[in-house]
Amino acid sequence: MWIRVPGKSSAIRTWGGVLALALSLLAPTPAFPGTKSEAQVEPPPAPPAEAEIIFTGKVFSSLKRRVNLPFKGIITSLLVKSGQRVEAGDVLATYRLTPESLLAIRQRLFPPQITETEMKLAELERVMAPLKNKRQELTQLVDKKLAPAESLSQLKRDLQLLTREQAALQTRLGRERQTLQLEQALLTEQLGDSLKGGQIPPEAALKAPIGGYVIWISPEIREGAELPPTPAIFQVGVMDPMLVRAQVFEIEALQIQPEETAQITLESLPGRKFTAQVRRISWSSLTPGLDQPSYYDIEFQVPNPDLLLKEGLKARIVFKKSP
Repeated sequence: MWIRVPGKSSAIRTWGGVLALALSLLAPTPAFPGTKSEAQVEPPPAPPAEAEIIFTGKVFSSLKRRVNLPFKGIITSLLVKSGQRVEAGDVLATYRLTPESLLAIRQRLFPPQITETEMKLAELERVMAPLKNKRQELTQLVDKKLAPAESLSQLKRDLQLLTREQAALQTRLGRERQTLQLEQALLTEQLGDSLKGGQIPPEAALKAPIGGYVIWISPEIREGAELPPTPAIFQVGVMDPMLVRAQVFEIEALQIQPEETAQITLESLPGRKFTAQVRRISWSSLTPGLDQPSYYDIEFQVPNPDLLLKEGLKARIVFKKSP
């Protein structure tokens, strides 16, 4: 079998020739110089992955106030438990003051120095009254040249000294009375009740200073327990929102800005994620030494409507940063 190919000067015989011809016709057309064939075009590069900044921190109450037991007393009632919601002014516990506490309070309410100062002023006024009358009489006598002028001058000098002493005592008494007013206000706050007419209530109350949740109660407090003055016998805190505090290395600290958001996870709450917002970044390093690495305080605010977050939980903080 003979086949003539257009544009060819010779003929190809046999089926092998036919096959060779077909393959030559199906071969791709050579590309022009400087271009790539379709098979050689490279795929577009994949977008770069987001960079992550990861560090750890701890969860804290956003606002916390403590309640002190200011005087020695015997607990008569415990009205709250940990985790209970309270409002400002709610009574947490009551206690009966011991005799030594009552004596100490009475001394603060009726300080003896005020009485002493008042007595000194009264005595001074008693001494000055006849001297003032004598000055008036002596002035008339000197005017009539019936008494020497030197005696009047001496009397005036004595009265001036007594007047200065009187002014000093009056200033002292005013300060002591102001101090007493502050003491009364402090005692009113400490005893949880008003001191009407200077009467000390037989039983005092410990009240919540703010609205929030009772986050800590001293293990020593219980009905019938006699306790000495104790700081932070209760702690009341705001639980929504919560704060997460961390210490960040200088390289990461410079990449984080206020109001940015991050994801927070906790080992104690697997599968749960929280969104945190940067609220504060310190501008001063915690380690000012030249031979020490620099770390900065950073604070986040985290919504906690379900009250799942509690103080002291360890958190993992992740920032996603575009390269």
